[in-house]
Amino acid sequence: MAMKTRSLRFRVLLALVLIVSVTSFLFAGGVLVIKARLEAVIFGEMAAHEFAELTRQLDVGDYMESHLFTGWKFYYGDAVSTLPEAITRLSAGSHHSVWVGDDIYQIEVGEWQGRPAYLTYDVTDWEQQEHYVLSMLLYGLGIVMVVALIMGITAIRAILAPVRGLSQRLTEIQPGERSLRIADDYQGTEIGQIAAAFDKYMERLDRFVERERSFTAAASHELRTPLSVMLGAVDVLASNPQSAASQRAIERIRRACSEMLAFIEATLYLSREEAMQIDQSAPAQMSAIVERLLEDNADLIQSRGIRVEKHFQGSPVVSAPTSLLQITVSNLLRNAIEHTAGGTIRVDLNAERICIADSGEGIAADKLQQVFERSYSTKQGGTGLGLNLVRRICDRFQWEITIDSELGVGTTVCVIF
Repeated sequence: MAMKTRSLRFRVLLALVLIVSVTSFLFAGGVLVIKARLEAVIFGEMAAHEFAELTRQLDVGDYMESHLFTGWKFYYGDAVSTLPEAITRLSAGSHHSVWVGDDIYQIEVGEWQGRPAYLTYDVTDWEQQEHYVLSMLLYGLGIVMVVALIMGITAIRAILAPVRGLSQRLTEIQPGERSLRIADDYQGTEIGQIAAAFDKYMERLDRFVERERSFTAAASHELRTPLSVMLGAVDVLASNPQSAASQRAIERIRRACSEMLAFIEATLYLSREEAMQIDQSAPAQMSAIVERLLEDNADLIQSRGIRVEKHFQGSPVVSAPTSLLQITVSNLLRNAIEHTAGGTIRVDLNAERICIADSGEGIAADKLQQVFERSYSTKQGGTGLGLNLVRRICDRFQWEITIDSELGVGTTVCVIF
């Protein structure tokens, strides 16, 4: 699992080093095996030939110790008793690299006149030279490893340079850039295929964004027109004498139309990357927003037998569009009302935060992380859009939103400005 998180550079370098290492060690091991076999054959044949010649000389009475080459010794007859046990216990035949104390010998074991005879050749100097060569071979393998590592790093930089270039190019693309194509910059390279695929994706994305922009622009225009007509009709009704109840109803219709216009502006603002401005003449009065929303939901609060506790510290204001603050508080308050029956809703407000706590159903701990997802809702038939919209507003203004809940006890949601 950890290997999957390694960078491409690390994996390519590791593969290169492993290939070089395995190849080098296999080559060195093959050389050593071949060397050992050739050495055993050559020395064995040489010792066997010399043993046969010496026994022939003994048979004809022509043997003289001075005939032996330097480092060679021939033991026969009573001289065999002077040999160490490491030699006398050897079986008949050639024996290569026999250690006797600190010395190394090539030994040929045979018979002369029915008694054991031994021909020894001191190969200590030869073996020391061989060990020196083996040491040099090991040092060579180490050098090969270092050189492979350096060459691998250099090669990887050259190989990954186009990838880094493409990554940097993509990072520099701004959300507002449209009709941008990059495949022409990478023609003739392996990265060109990735760039071409990215261009196809960008082309589809451009068409999608254009469709969304056309829809939102048309929808906002078509919705604003009937709302403006409704507001005009409300103004005509309000200009005529009305009963107190009718006047309150007319005022609520006007406020609902204004809130719908504000909601249209807010959703358009959240749907665009660029800094679209929303009409706002002054910082929003939070206490006034809360009072107005409580008044709008008074009938629902009364029908569900809910008691509302308000704890306002002063008259806090927030430097944010009133429409967005109204949408935020409205969704939190409506959720608290819908999930509370015969209980209490407490609204705490100060200059730094607003907290809405209810004594309703509560939310299971394993569901708390899902409440802000667009498709999640604890209400039957709910869409989950309300809290998702609240989360998007908070993210846009870098507000912090926290939620704490316990089943059967209630839920507390806080927005920290």
